[in-house]
Amino acid sequence: MKRLLARWVFPVDQPPIERGVVEIVNGVISDVCPLNGQPDADTTDLGDVAIIPGLVNAHAHLEFSSLDSPIEPALPFTDWIGRLLAHRRARTGSLTQFIHAGVHEAATAGTSLVGDIVTGEWTPDCVPEDGLPIVAFRELIGLLPDQSASQLDLANQHIADCRAAEQTEQRVLLPAISPHAPYSVSPELFHGLVDLARTAEVPLCIHLAETQMELELLKSGSGEFFEMLIRFDLWREGTFPRNSRPMDYLEALSSLPHALIAHGNYLADDEIDFLASHPNIATVFCPRTHAFFGHSNHPWERLLDAGATVCIGTDGRSSNPEYSLWAELNFLARSSGADRMPQILEAGTLRGATALGQGEKTGMITPGKRADLTVISLNESTANDPWMALFAAESKPVTTIVMGSWIRTPGL
Repeated sequence: MKRLLARWVFPVDQPPIERGVVEIVNGVISDVCPLNGQPDADTTDLGDVAIIPGLVNAHAHLEFSSLDSPIEPALPFTDWIGRLLAHRRARTGSLTQFIHAGVHEAATAGTSLVGDIVTGEWTPDCVPEDGLPIVAFRELIGLLPDQSASQLDLANQHIADCRAAEQTEQRVLLPAISPHAPYSVSPELFHGLVDLARTAEVPLCIHLAETQMELELLKSGSGEFFEMLIRFDLWREGTFPRNSRPMDYLEALSSLPHALIAHGNYLADDEIDFLASHPNIATVFCPRTHAFFGHSNHPWERLLDAGATVCIGTDGRSSNPEYSLWAELNFLARSSGADRMPQILEAGTLRGATALGQGEKTGMITPGKRADLTVISLNESTANDPWMALFAAESKPVTTIVMGSWIRTPGL
């Protein structure tokens, strides 16, 4: 048994607990409560820190961990895609090295669960045996009719490989699939993958409503994406029915237990209303990637106010300087105000876990949940106000605990 004492404990499902104790037995939270009296010999006093649920990065591309900084310039977006593909072709090192480095960086930054988009020669062996639980979204791409069958076969094989991989207390690997985006996946393949996700009971993620160019392509078959597809000899008249829009994809996703749309930067009002009535579809907001590309204001607050599910991701180092979900939450908190702080923490923990199909196991500090915890250092001068202390500029992750085990040695 472990008993951890902190200045504040943030369970998520109840208000912050001052001088809170989290009790852990066999990797599972057995109790969370205020300290009664003085700490006993079985209690480790972590000092002026906050204990929060382990952070959940709901959308990452760990394969780009070798990048020291984002790929620039960011615009035009279609040119940026070309530079991204050129980097992938030219980089040296193994995919396993990149994934290991990304997992280590995420864990060091307080993350306890990652939804990772996996590509190329990825196999379950790319995932470290002593890292974080990973929900591995196999990326599928295919606009041409003769590509659908092979991509569906790849998706099926990915699900089988993940389920056959060895699972241990330190290594949890869960399958998921990701039809990349409307401009890279035909409607036929997209619907086939939705059917597969439903049958196989795995989460599905698609990049959706990411750019205005995507909306233009869907509506009229024109614009920068149209020109890019022409250059790649991937355009076929009739691939996209005229006047298509993100709603067409949302309606298909509504039948899935766990669906995620990455970005959702340009959702229309009726699409926000639709998401509010379908909490099984989560919008993954990637705040600093959003800022990198200079998008107009993201509708995350409107989504929350409407009752939709919002979670947070880092995206990749191709558009973000690091895999720190904590930095994403702090970025949001500083730009939105104190009244949003409880929702921001929930988006970075419970909502992400739920979107990835793990909400019954993790995401809150409550008895019966897995002991996935992040310890945040606090500024003593603000420690009397729990939310302002938690999201102070100086606050940072110092320790990560996954399934009751220290992933990062306490640096208190």
